[in-house]
Order: sequence, then structure tokens, then C-alpha cells
Amino acid sequence: MTDAFMPLFPASAADASAWPQWALDDAVDDEAFAAAHDALTPQERAGIKQTLARMFAVHEPGAPVRRRLTAGFDPDLVGAALSVPRPFAVVAIGADFASPARLLAACLPAMRARVERVAVVRVGKKTPWPAPLLAALELGGVETAFSFSSGQAARFFSDLARSAPQGVVVDFIAAGHYAAGLTVLPAAPCGEIGVWRTAARMFDLEALAMAQAGARVTVWGKAGGLPPGMVAGEGDFAAFLSRGYEAVFVPQGKALAALDAENGPDLVLGPGMEWFWACRGVSTADFMRTKNAYLACPQGAGRGR
Repeated sequence: MTDAFMPLFPASAADASAWPQWALDDAVDDEAFAAAHDALTPQERAGIKQTLARMFAVHEPGAPVRRRLTAGFDPDLVGAALSVPRPFAVVAIGADFASPARLLAACLPAMRARVERVAVVRVGKKTPWPAPLLAALELGGVETAFSFSSGQAARFFSDLARSAPQGVVVDFIAAGHYAAGLTVLPAAPCGEIGVWRTAARMFDLEALAMAQAGARVTVWGKAGGLPPGMVAGEGDFAAFLSRGYEAVFVPQGKALAALDAENGPDLVLGPGMEWFWACRGVSTADFMRTKNAYLACPQGAGRGR
């Protein structure tokens, strides 16, 4: 589609050189992506595109992703490091996975690391893809997605491990049986989220419900008019922070207090960030492979020879 955020990858689901040939029969086609895109409202698509820009900025690599560094160390050592993107990245989700925000948060670090082959594998052929997932992928420029049975998924990862070892899998389904050689990054498919709302319109709860579909969301304070599935919480701010939430949404004035809380959440988000997410343990660096060499260089070596 013309409003995709950043179509960075030359490889697509139809590119036979990118993925195992047999898997292409189960690739999501362009018509399905287009239909999912059209199923979202303009406001929902705008929310996705805004958060894509924010995720893109957050996952700035900070240095060239392909680089070779050489350094000397006292007393007699020289080290060389070669850093390159991993050969591929695959995000694995189950049939119950429904959060477009988490899906994008898993894909963006790989995109920023300039991994050439990025795909999403959904294990659950008997149920259709949720439209927000495909729309988010399409808007993010990731149009390679597969629908597999569990047996097909195991074969897919085994084939990739043989053809391109050192690839990365972001695992939202805790499959636990990936082929040796693959780096697996566990990620939570859903979790508990707390919202501290001091005004009825402070957070867009409808947007949060779509972005974090499947998560358990508790709204404290102004809890009237909650979307289906959200529940109300009671207590002061200290009690709110002590509940062990995976992430919290708080007013801007309480963000630092939430961040400083000793047993508070790892992720704190403010108003307007309902679509944003960051997967714990998934960063741009995880999609890079760095190899090191160390050489002894005694002082005066080679003299007189």
C-alpha cells in the first residue's frame, strides 16, 4: 500500500530465494494484506503509523550496523571485531496472539538492524489472521507472513537453521523446540497492564484495547466507561505501582515516580502512547552478530629476523 511506513526489504513472501520453497504455498497473499489495511479506520491506521515512527526512533542502532573495529590493548594484544546483521529474523506467534503493538515492537529492532529477511510465522492454520495484525505489518513494510501448522513451523525453522544458521526468532508462543543454531528471544504474548487515569479522557482506552488485545488491563482512578474486558482497580498510587504490572500508563507528572519505584514496572508510558510498546529483551543489538579475533603482538616481534 502507498502509506506503508518504510518498505525496507527486497525479499517478499513471493521471493523463492528468501524462504524455503515449500513454505510459499502458505504465505499470506497481497489481497489479504490489502483487505486488512482497509478494515481499519483512518484513525487506527494513523495511530499505527505514528507509533512506527516512534519505535523507529527508539531503536536507533547508534552506529553503522556493518562495521569492523580494530583496537590495541596493553601490554601486547590486538583485537578485531566484525559486526553484521543476522541472516534473518522471524517473529513466531500463536493462534491466540492478537496484539499489533507487540508484533511491531518485535519487528522494528530487526528492521533497524537492517536484517534483510524478516517474516512472521503464525502457528494456527485453522483460524484467520486478525486484521489489525496484518494491517500493522503492511503499514510497517513487513509483508512476509506465513500460516503454519505446528509441524510445518518446526520444519520451517529446521530448514532455516540449515540454510542460514545464526538467525533470530522472537518467540511469543514459548514453543521451546527450535532447531539448534537459532537465537531465540522469549517475548510475552500478553500480560497485565495498569492504567492510572485522573481524567476520563486522559487515555484512549479503545486504542489501548486494540493495540494490546489479549492483555489484562486494569484502570485505576477515573474508571467509568471501560471497554469490554478492562476492569477497575482501587487504591492509592503506591498500591497501583506495587501490583507487578508488566507496564503502566500514567499521567506525565507521575512518570518519573513510576520509573523510580523500587518494585515498579519496567515500562512506563504516558498519554498518547497507547499504541507504543517495547518488548523486554528485544533490541537492535540482538539482531546483530559480532565475531571477535585476538592476536598477541609482543613488543619487538619480528626484529632481527
